[in-house]
Amino acid sequence: MTTPTPGQLPQSSALGEASTDSLTEFFSRDPEGFSRTDRDRMVMLLQEQRARWEAADAAAPAKPKRVSAAGASLITASKAEDLGL
Repeated sequence: MTTPTPGQLPQSSALGEASTDSLTEFFSRDPEGFSRTDRDRMVMLLQEQRARWEAADAAAPAKPKRVSAAGASLITASKAEDLGL
């Protein structure tokens, strides 16, 4: 955002940075009007996003899963047959 001079409104560059084929733009449109190219582009963008998420998950250290005391009492080593299920 630029600093306005007195008597002028502040100007933002957000609209200039916005992409016309972003997911937000796709989701704001009527899906019945999508062309084959629009659908292909949306699938590609979602696949790219999934790859970024998977890469971030792989790079993050694994956190051990914690089970609360109340949850631990629900865990059993019994088999379904042993319980008559």
